[in-house]
Amino acid sequence: MKIAWIVPGFSSDERDGCIPALRDLARVMAARHDLHVFALRYPYRRDRYSVFGATVQAMGGGHRGRWTLPGVWQAMLSAVTHEHRRARFDVLHAFWAWEPGVIAAWLKRQLGVRTIISLAGGELVHLPEIDYGLAGRAWLIRVVRWALRNADVVTAGSTGLVARCRHATTAAAEFAPLGVDVKTFAPEGWQREISPTIINVGSLEPVKAQADLIRAFRFVIDREPKARLVIAGDGSLRGRLEALVREEGLADRVEFAGEVRHEELAALYHAASVYAQTSRHEAQGMAVLEAAACGLPIVGTPVGALADLAPEAAVTSPHSDPLRLAQVILSLLDDPERRRALSRAVRARVEAVYSLDAAVDRFEGLYSVN
Repeated sequence: MKIAWIVPGFSSDERDGCIPALRDLARVMAARHDLHVFALRYPYRRDRYSVFGATVQAMGGGHRGRWTLPGVWQAMLSAVTHEHRRARFDVLHAFWAWEPGVIAAWLKRQLGVRTIISLAGGELVHLPEIDYGLAGRAWLIRVVRWALRNADVVTAGSTGLVARCRHATTAAAEFAPLGVDVKTFAPEGWQREISPTIINVGSLEPVKAQADLIRAFRFVIDREPKARLVIAGDGSLRGRLEALVREEGLADRVEFAGEVRHEELAALYHAASVYAQTSRHEAQGMAVLEAAACGLPIVGTPVGALADLAPEAAVTSPHSDPLRLAQVILSLLDDPERRRALSRAVRARVEAVYSLDAAVDRFEGLYSVN
């Protein structure tokens, strides 16, 4: 098949960690098909190059101001149309409904190609208290819903988001998560004893709500004074979160690891006891699934993939309830046998449902429907 992906950004080379899940998916997909990736915003240059055998065309839109938006979109429309006329695409696949999805829907109307849009963020969500999501912006959500109506299939990486999608569009909505490389992210050893360490990986932004985790950790320390908390990632809230750590008297027990290269994350998971999610919203949650693939017990808010893993392979805790989260974490730290049982269960679930091979097979099935 000849496949076109329309994405907000893509790796500038094989070592670039821009959206690692897409890079990994492209690596496998390009080995089987003629894959063309059209990147709207990143890399910050106009270019044509190859990554793992996929042909990438970058529009370089990320360095332009908002008033040049029509020009960036027009460049994308022209690039896809030109390549389609050279040799017809069998399918267009947009990742994220806003911008890539709207462009793909327009191209479908012009080119008549089967079109898939994958939700991958807050396109259908509105959390006004933290100004998150597009659903609270009237004109944007109208455009997004138009794009979804014009797709042949809309996919999401969690069943909760699939259900939300079915209320937003008449197009077919399918569960189709991005996949984890289960060879890179694998258990280091089931029986080893690990120190009481809690880890969280994600951008330091309001939707991730790491302040709840820091407050929960204050309760954990009261029972487990040797426990550690590692927060990997960076973002606009880093200064505030560091200040909160100092206010709670946790400076010697909390580590801000900053941005960690994707290939180094497995080592962080192997050194931890529990992965904790405090997000207000997750479309899927790749960090949760990568930690799960490493056999790390998962606890946290019932959004994204974590909600689908529970209760057999993860433990949920309510939003904005640090005390309850602390109790859940402590219950696992106090019970090595339960941790090992959850480790085995969550690894098995990732292998069966969320592996890279499973993702490729699932998308190929969607691509090839006549």
